[in-house]
Amino acid sequence: MKFTADESAVLELLQKGLPPLEEPFRYTGEKACIEEDKVLSIIHDLKERKIIRNISGIFEGKSLGYTLSLVAFKVKEENIEKAAAVINSHPGVSHNYLRKHSYNIWFTLAEESSEAFDKTVDLLFCKSGADDFLVLRNEQLFKIGVILDLGTSVSDSGFPHSQVKEGAENNIEMTEGMRKSVLLLQKDLPIVKNPFRKLIEDNKIDIEISDLISNFSRLLETGVMRRYAAVLRHREAGFTSNAMTAWKTGPGFDPEIFRENKAITHLYLRTLFPGKWEYPLFAMIHARSGDELKRIVEDLAERSGIDDYLVLDSLREFKKTRVRYFSEEFKKWKRENYD
Repeated sequence: MKFTADESAVLELLQKGLPPLEEPFRYTGEKACIEEDKVLSIIHDLKERKIIRNISGIFEGKSLGYTLSLVAFKVKEENIEKAAAVINSHPGVSHNYLRKHSYNIWFTLAEESSEAFDKTVDLLFCKSGADDFLVLRNEQLFKIGVILDLGTSVSDSGFPHSQVKEGAENNIEMTEGMRKSVLLLQKDLPIVKNPFRKLIEDNKIDIEISDLISNFSRLLETGVMRRYAAVLRHREAGFTSNAMTAWKTGPGFDPEIFRENKAITHLYLRTLFPGKWEYPLFAMIHARSGDELKRIVEDLAERSGIDDYLVLDSLREFKKTRVRYFSEEFKKWKRENYD
């Protein structure tokens, strides 16, 4: 996918983050040296072309009191469609993919408590007809942030986002106004000159624009919101080969080789299950072609000295969305599915 210089600049800035200002697209224009009206036109066009998926807040769910984890189901081929539909029905499932492995359905799940999480996994497992499952919890975070490298660099680009670490505690008072702000900031941002004012009007939420902006700033400062940014559709943006890789690390492992690679957007140590799953290091890689992906993986293997790894190709996307924290959808799902 080829982008103009202005498109690339806008995409880079939007991925890195918008600031807590009433006119954030003016800020984008100033950073990219583009008129605000043209910035709006570019974003409209990129959304029409399905390049930009949405622009909204990216929250640290644990800081909001939720329990989150990656889950893998082992599902027979004839049950895949049924299982995917069952999993997708849950409002806390943000990503759900078919991958090339005996554990073939991989999804991220958020729930309102650890007890609800365990109960939900068991229920999804039973209803989906899966044969086995793994709950691969985040044991250590090394890197997170889906910012696709478009090959350009805008001077002083992007609004500084939080540097929250996995497991950060909720250190802000979750008042009613803050809860309203979280709900609003999870919505896709309207592409107009005063988008947050329109966000309030469209959703009929009783909150002053000044309070929303103040809460936005506070959520960023505390790390409860990692950044407020655009998420791109990887394939439409030119990154057609994407894979989750898992690596069998040993003593003295240095994560820096993986962390410094721009193609890696997520890097975690996850739970080990001896005899079932022995690849604790997870690295999500985005590449422009199969050959490029292969070269990246081979280079990582050579430089790290790790020769036992898996490349879990994304065969199909069942679901990709943002979890709407504090949504009534969680309670509705429980009413419809719990006995």
